[in-house]
Amino acid sequence: MDRFLKAVEGKEKVAGDVLRTLFLFSGALWLPELYAEYTGFVRTLGEEPVPQSLIEEVVSVLKESGLVEVAEGIRGTSRPEGEKTYLISLRLDPTSRNLLSVDSRVTAYLSEWKKYFGK
Repeated sequence: MDRFLKAVEGKEKVAGDVLRTLFLFSGALWLPELYAEYTGFVRTLGEEPVPQSLIEEVVSVLKESGLVEVAEGIRGTSRPEGEKTYLISLRLDPTSRNLLSVDSRVTAYLSEWKKYFGK
């Protein structure tokens, strides 16, 4: 996990930001939600998001690394049949979660969030 959190460019940086996004949103998001929240995360930090296709590639890398679990399911929507997609869940031990809680990008995001939405 450390290599993803320390990366400053490329797929590894995106993977770090996906881990951060999942951490910030209780450890699990449906794939469409993950992309939306990732986009908000990086834009809040003054950066441009990558295409959704790259997020999907990065999720596969994180799955192979054992850092996330991917489960196919039906996401509730306004349509009666819902939406077939994937639930992405963090698989981190308490030490790794603690590292994310003090990560500089996570704390910068939370600081910006608090400016706009209060404590």
